[in-house]
Amino acid sequence: MSRQVRVTLLGAGLVVTHFLALRLLPAGSQAATNVSVGMLILGALIAAASAVRTARRCAGRARYGWAVLAVGMVGWAFGESVWAYYVTFREGNAPFPNLGDFGFLTMVPAAVAGLVAVLGVRRGLLKVMLDGLVIAGSLLFLSWVFVLEDVYRDGSLTAGAKAVSLAYPLSDVLLASVALILLRRAAAGHRMTAALMLAAAVALSVGDLGFAYLNQHATYNCGNPIDTGWVAGFILIALAAHRAPASRRGDAGQSVPFLPWLPYVPLAAAVLAAVELLARGEKMTAFLAVLLGTVILLVLVRQMVALRDNTALSRDLRRVVAQLRAREQELHHLAYHDALTGLANRALFVRSAEEALDGPFALLYLDLDGFKPVNDQHGHAVGDALLVEVGRVLRAETREGDLVARLGGDEFAVLMPGVTDRAEAEEVGARLAVGLAEPFTISGRRVVIGASVGVAVRAPDDLDLDAVVRRADAQMYAVKSTRPGRRPVLDPA
Repeated sequence: MSRQVRVTLLGAGLVVTHFLALRLLPAGSQAATNVSVGMLILGALIAAASAVRTARRCAGRARYGWAVLAVGMVGWAFGESVWAYYVTFREGNAPFPNLGDFGFLTMVPAAVAGLVAVLGVRRGLLKVMLDGLVIAGSLLFLSWVFVLEDVYRDGSLTAGAKAVSLAYPLSDVLLASVALILLRRAAAGHRMTAALMLAAAVALSVGDLGFAYLNQHATYNCGNPIDTGWVAGFILIALAAHRAPASRRGDAGQSVPFLPWLPYVPLAAAVLAAVELLARGEKMTAFLAVLLGTVILLVLVRQMVALRDNTALSRDLRRVVAQLRAREQELHHLAYHDALTGLANRALFVRSAEEALDGPFALLYLDLDGFKPVNDQHGHAVGDALLVEVGRVLRAETREGDLVARLGGDEFAVLMPGVTDRAEAEEVGARLAVGLAEPFTISGRRVVIGASVGVAVRAPDDLDLDAVVRRADAQMYAVKSTRPGRRPVLDPA
């Protein structure tokens, strides 16, 4: 049996034991009071100890969250200790409200702050707030219909007693609303913690609503079985802290949407309660009508916000897709083009030439004459600028459908699809040689180079690209070797 299962069974055993003890002991007896008070203080301290233990193994916001939650549990234990003092040493004559209520009511804001710190809300804060208002309004409607309205209208309670009696269940409504919101938005590793905290809020609400109802009718005695709701709430908080994952500093986790319809379950229950109230022939008070109408209006606002966010998300998605497509085109261009000159690179040249093997084409193979001395004397920046100018000349002197490529260094090639006449290709090669022999002005310097050009036309028996390239390359070297140091022109041979 795993440690998690053993701890869960132990907690369940404490809750069942408390309930059975209060059912078996005489109602209102000192024994029942002692058992209930002792178990309540023990449950609160167990929850505080579990939260402190979890805080010590966490870091950042999670550590502070569990520490604050532990303070809230200690506050509740303090409140129960004050209550125990009255029922034990003052023969059950505990004034209401008293100092212990301060400790009781400290627990809820501490638990809320702790939950928000532990689970956190980093995105969609407006939607979270609207969900919280919908849940809180719906739970308040239900609580008011079934319990709180009678407490509010009870003339036997003082204003202070009435305010404190209402504060308990209203605080539980707040805690349950926060737990519901965070359950829906909790990261995967924190969902069990959020679910246990939600169950704890429900259990505490049962205890507080039962206390408010019984206290209104002057039938509540310490040791009533309704106290088990509080014990169960503290045990569930302790289990939530025990099951919480250890958080590293800066580890925010990624919120995962969970049960998107969850915030509307309390609203559906509130609407059904309103229908049942009207079906009995009772009139809905102005407060309840305004409250329910406000909640429904909040739902409409929530849907409008969701529609706005979805529209913005769609717009952002289209922009991202456009950026990705542009980036894809850019990467494709970089993969098949020379970064310096913008001409096709060797990969694109080879691919295009192999595709052209199905028909006729001519190939010009160029090697610059005198480029190395320019690069050595004037530096690589001048050499790079000269290569850019060479690329400009090659594009200007070739046909629109020709592919001009830089194969590497100072070697270039021109693929001329559809050319079968060698003379046509030689004419283009001659123009290139003449154009490249003209002086270039690079960074204020007059630079003179030339080019050796080889020409090859695909023969019917050329089944691969290498044969055509070898012929063009061989002629290019023949031109270079037979005309050393002279103005580069196309070899008529």
